[in-house]
Amino acid sequence: MTQPTIAVYIGFQTTTGFGTPFQLNNATFGLLDTGTLGGLQFADVTQYVQSVNINRGRNRQLDQFNSGTATVALYNVSRIFDPLNTASIYYPFVLPRCPIFITANGITIYSGLVTDWNLDYDLANEDMMYVACADNFTVLSNQQLNTFTPSAELSSVRVSTILARPEIVYQGQTDITTGSSTLGAFEVTQDTNCLDYLQNVTTSEQGFLFMSADGTLTFYGRTKVLNNVAAAIFNTTGTGIPYQTLVNQFGDELLYNYIVTQSPAGAKQTNTDATSISLYQAQNYNLLDLLNSTVVEVNGLGAYLLGKYSTPILRFVGLSTTMEALNITNQNICLNLDLTDVISVEKTFVTGSPASVTQTMIVSGISHNITPSQYVITYTFESTDGNAYMTLDDTVFGILDNNLLAF
Repeated sequence: MTQPTIAVYIGFQTTTGFGTPFQLNNATFGLLDTGTLGGLQFADVTQYVQSVNINRGRNRQLDQFNSGTATVALYNVSRIFDPLNTASIYYPFVLPRCPIFITANGITIYSGLVTDWNLDYDLANEDMMYVACADNFTVLSNQQLNTFTPSAELSSVRVSTILARPEIVYQGQTDITTGSSTLGAFEVTQDTNCLDYLQNVTTSEQGFLFMSADGTLTFYGRTKVLNNVAAAIFNTTGTGIPYQTLVNQFGDELLYNYIVTQSPAGAKQTNTDATSISLYQAQNYNLLDLLNSTVVEVNGLGAYLLGKYSTPILRFVGLSTTMEALNITNQNICLNLDLTDVISVEKTFVTGSPASVTQTMIVSGISHNITPSQYVITYTFESTDGNAYMTLDDTVFGILDNNLLAF
């Protein structure tokens, strides 16, 4: 078995040396059907690639998803990627904000923008170019909202409202699924950071906001990942995808038994678990800038968080697998996994009881480390247990068939 086939494409503006752009009054390039009409064209730079490192996801379950980053090392002895080289076919368009995407076996595993061209001049003329990249979160993080007051609306509608604002007009692809929380008609103050506000919407929903591998801005409500069929099964018994390392976590990293929540709708709401406090002492978690429209919903969100985090649970939190050890079918399953996909992991033991443990989780982080000799994918996971607890008499968390019963 071999590594997946890697390809890297960078978008450059067309020049007379690259892309044969259309040129008025030119005997060759002024003819129709002989070139392109200028603008962006993707160049396959795979032949120069020495290594690829991709990191996407979040570090901790209660954090927001980060901007996905990538670093591509390019062999640059020809100076084709040197911005100072006027003989380069890409000159003068080796610039920040060039779009880039990376594929493995034809599957897109990263899409973003070049943020830095870091050129390493070597005294032996073995120059390297290290291309630093970030996904479109970097665009949203540099945009500000003007003052306005939105209507009371579902969290998913609020995301669409923000992206359509005249000062934003987001131009990328989106995948926005229906949320469960209703957000209030609370004023957005002048120069509010766009990404910060969208992440606050996500917190108020307890949903998911991230850039997918193909660059789609994705918003999922909290019920999106409930009861889904596992997209991949990992084990070491020969019936699933084999893994090389498995990490678990059993501590107080996600132990919270004293939850305080608030939105502009009203006073602070407190939810506590006396049994948990007696065992572990009070562990506080505060969310005081929520956008939920009513005190009842704010309180329900606190109850949901309490049910989810008041008791420590041993969780499988990550594994790594080597692509060379997999057949192409399993390679493609791994390459197609994206953030929030549901997976199943089985750990078997040679002693003790039980003989095996299986956990179903969601993918919260993906890293690709690719060199000519090895391709390793590392996943981090979050537990799916308690993603939506039933809260009696609550307008959102008390709806049957939309939540889980908490015990």
